[in-house]
Amino acid sequence: MRKLLARFGLLALIASVLIPITGAPAYALVSIDGAGSTWSQIALQQWAADVARQGISVNYQGVGSTSGRVFYYQDQVDFAASEIPFTSAYRDATGSVITDEISLAKHRPYAYMPDVAGGTSFMYHLDINGQRVTSLRLTPLELTKIFTGVTTNWNDPEIARDNPQLHLPNLPIRPVVRSDGSGTTAQFTAFMAAQEPALYNAFCARVGLDVTPCPSVSLWPDVNAVSQQLSDGVANYVAAPYNNGTITYVEYGYAKQRGFPVASVLNQAGYFTQPTAGNVAVALLRATLNPDLTQNLLGVYNNPDPRTYPVSSYSYLIVPTTTAAPFTAAKGTTLSKFIVYLECAGQQEAAELGYSPLPPNLVQDVFNVVDKIPGHVAPPALSDCDNPTIKGGTLDNRTPPPAPSDKEGATPTTVAPPVANLTTNGGEETGIQPVNTPAAGSGATGNAKGAKAATTSTLASGTVGGQPIAQTYAVANGPVQVPPAREPLPLLLYVVAGAVALIVIFGPPTLSIYLKRRRA
Repeated sequence: MRKLLARFGLLALIASVLIPITGAPAYALVSIDGAGSTWSQIALQQWAADVARQGISVNYQGVGSTSGRVFYYQDQVDFAASEIPFTSAYRDATGSVITDEISLAKHRPYAYMPDVAGGTSFMYHLDINGQRVTSLRLTPLELTKIFTGVTTNWNDPEIARDNPQLHLPNLPIRPVVRSDGSGTTAQFTAFMAAQEPALYNAFCARVGLDVTPCPSVSLWPDVNAVSQQLSDGVANYVAAPYNNGTITYVEYGYAKQRGFPVASVLNQAGYFTQPTAGNVAVALLRATLNPDLTQNLLGVYNNPDPRTYPVSSYSYLIVPTTTAAPFTAAKGTTLSKFIVYLECAGQQEAAELGYSPLPPNLVQDVFNVVDKIPGHVAPPALSDCDNPTIKGGTLDNRTPPPAPSDKEGATPTTVAPPVANLTTNGGEETGIQPVNTPAAGSGATGNAKGAKAATTSTLASGTVGGQPIAQTYAVANGPVQVPPAREPLPLLLYVVAGAVALIVIFGPPTLSIYLKRRRA
């Protein structure tokens, strides 16, 4: 009998130690995989890190919008993210139609939903006499000429005219473009096609993209351009200390991470503006939404509000509306919980990460789509959503007008964020910063002025669709609007508890036997 009790006691001890450590938490949900947009990657991976504390496992890989759509219709991910929808005529860099994505995705019915808004920015690296320029201003015409190879030097008269505060150097301009299929490329080429069609069409013809009028493209058509893969690739290239004279197009958050400036862009009202959360929100008031929630941005490009940042847009999640493999109702529960978080509390982090939170009307549209996801949890009432535009009022009502010095023809006196610690001249900011800052490293993260720092750390390596991809998460330091996680108790506490239980069970009979032997 005593041997039997001893065995049960040992099993109980082992169970008390191992089960809390190795067992999954009771609230854990089925893990889901997503892939696609690098434009929205910073936000999506931050939100994935946030919800992990609630037992919601979301693995998102920034592989580019085009690859994300491919992974979706090849049944390799549960959801995708993209700045452009599926198309019936996806073109390669030569202009040839190579894929009918709509037909390929037909077996997995889907819906689009906006996940975050933001500005495609023009991150640049320009040092003059050892000082970092931070107040560069560019017009849509100048941007188009730079990226189509018409303007090739920083001391170009048109650039100099709009930047009288700078003594621009005789230095070649090196545009850096995406080498992979990219929603960011599609957004920027759509902007050029709409604003400067003659230049853009001539560029397309010159590089062999023989389509007139030339459409926006996901693959940059000039194979001779300086190209890097993914948003991190182009941003790291420009941030490298040896790449003075470079400029790229990338979501604003990537420049903020590295502490690098982005150009102020001239809008329709004649003001040079930055891609701040407020300016993006103002710009997107003129976006036209299609019935499937995709966007038409012509009104954004020409928005007459002087606060407008003209290269603003949304990114989308592509979510399944049936349980066609590999999706299941259990995965739908996880996905819907993740969506509710990112549309509400997650949007509180948008501005700090370099984006703009979604307005209430789009949040409600997203909730309507959530109801179509198999296994979904019911979204909250809109009034209960912790989105800052719902709880604090819309950003457009809180965004101040631009300064008079931001008007075309005026001399800039303000400095473009995110760079801090600027040198001064007679008490006025000069728009030039010493280059020996933390931001001058290749890929090093930096601080936005007045914003919390963000770091990018590689946590693991994994695969999406059988392809190895590094898993990186942009994790911002500071309070996160999620419920506190239930952490497992320390191992030592379980060992002590097991030892106490062992003593309580076997101590009395052991002591009794010992005392009987002493009396004998």
